[in-house]
Amino acid sequence: MRGPVSTFLFVVLLVGVSCGGDGPVDDPSLATGSTVGRSEALVSTTMIPQMVTNGWVQVGDQSFDMEFICYSPGAGDVTAIGVGRHPDSGQPVEALIQGFLGQPYVGLTIGGSVRYEASLDAPLEVFVHDGTISAGAIEWMRGLDLDSGVGERIGYGAVFVSCGEYVHDLPEGY
Repeated sequence: MRGPVSTFLFVVLLVGVSCGGDGPVDDPSLATGSTVGRSEALVSTTMIPQMVTNGWVQVGDQSFDMEFICYSPGAGDVTAIGVGRHPDSGQPVEALIQGFLGQPYVGLTIGGSVRYEASLDAPLEVFVHDGTISAGAIEWMRGLDLDSGVGERIGYGAVFVSCGEYVHDLPEGY
């Protein structure tokens, strides 16, 4: 006999399966064998909005997909500010890419405290071309002292941002 609860669970299961995925949800609540736990896991994973990424930042062997807003205050100057999540820890990740003529800057902050910045000793060029902002061969430093240029060398990486549109001003507080 099919009651309202079993019909609901069937519909949730059907929606969860039809929404795609590469297999079972990796969730400890599924190991209990509880039908309610399964339906809640399927509902929670199918209803979470996905972040729309339009760029990435690579630091050594770690890459961060991010959602960027692109700014163009004028005369070839661009800035991109991105947000995302650390793929392992889930901590918030923020990026700043500045392509001001003569003053390029690339920085990444993880969890509000760990900061990676491009080395002051190595050349840094931020390129703007056909709606993209990019920089390659970035030598990343952690804990960079801007006065002395001393910090912990992390490795090399790159950034890439696809800008569908630009805000023609600088972000508030910039």
